Amino acid sequence: MVGGKKTASMTTFSVGSLPYRVRGRILHCGEDIVAIVTGGTRPHIGAVALAEPRASLTGNGHRSASASVLCRLGHKDDLWARDAALSLAAAAGVPVVVTVGIHIDDADSETIARLRESFEVLLEQMKQSLVERKTSDNP
Repeated sequence: MVGGKKTASMTTFSVGSLPYRVRGRILHCGEDIVAIVTGGTRPHIGAVALAEPRASLTGNGHRSASASVLCRLGHKDDLWARDAALSLAAAAGVPVVVTVGIHIDDADSETIARLRESFEVLLEQMKQSLVERKTSDNP
């Protein structure tokens, strides 16, 4: 802490090998989180999602989240960005912005499935990191 305020910190993650590698970065901005997920052969910004945590609508006492998504024309990263934002916001209990840009030229269904596998593993690692950070911040 500097001057009594939390400062930004970044954690990085990597899953898979090229060309199926997916990388993630979590930037802690005070209490809020910015997550960047890139991968394949041409990392970029394909879609951005903002999620806000809330109580589950089922009334079961669990935390969930709601999200808004922006997607660049011709990109298909929006569902992945939304999934990540919802998952990370629910896990961390704070607002989360996620940008996703994963690309391999002429990707077929098998290639997309392999990238999705790497993405899912990466997302679990990112969630676990947030849960562990929250636990260590609140002993």
